[in-house]
Amino acid sequence: MRSYDPFWERPEVVERFASRPPDDRMVALLSDAPRATRVLDLGCAAGRNTEWLAREGFDVYACDASQAMVAYTRKRLAPWLGEAEAERRVLLCSMDHLAMFETESFDLVVALGIYQQAQSTDEWHRAVAETARVLRAHGRLLVQHFGVGSQPWPDPLRQVEPFVFEASVPGAGMRRFVLLDEATLDAWMAQHGLVPETPTRSTTRPTEEGGFWRNLHALYRKRQ
Repeated sequence: MRSYDPFWERPEVVERFASRPPDDRMVALLSDAPRATRVLDLGCAAGRNTEWLAREGFDVYACDASQAMVAYTRKRLAPWLGEAEAERRVLLCSMDHLAMFETESFDLVVALGIYQQAQSTDEWHRAVAETARVLRAHGRLLVQHFGVGSQPWPDPLRQVEPFVFEASVPGAGMRRFVLLDEATLDAWMAQHGLVPETPTRSTTRPTEEGGFWRNLHALYRKRQ
């Protein structure tokens, strides 16, 4: 496992993620789901989705590689689950090493804005392989992933290897991302037994620096 980026420990970054509402796609997907549905919020950040899941009564677990994000998410869950249960359910871990979770133990993994943080395609595949391992047969994976063609900052993204890009980010130094197109995302997911349940689509989201991210939105189901 690689060392973690200290950018995610900054209080202002935690607060920025904490202020975001629950994801609309996740809320719609689970609107009529049984509350016994077991959900993993992978890369939970400051808990915007984890808290909604706990408040709605789902059997939710969460993990993130940032100590600050984990602490904040535990604090958000404490009023709904109690401090001890929040600590048990929100764990510190990297996306490519989910050894604390049993094989085929989740009905749904929510992975919004996490896989593109891989620093190599090898790390990306390790992360998705771990996701597939912890999903039950026919379990679902809800994904948001940054896409090829994004131009979020004034300095252009520079391709350093196929599908791997880096850029100098204002206030955060050099950052690296795995950026995919829709067809490649679907093809790579299929290598891990995850097939599209709905067509993968893209949207564009502006950034504060005057650029934009292409966001890929996908829903996969694990083959039996």
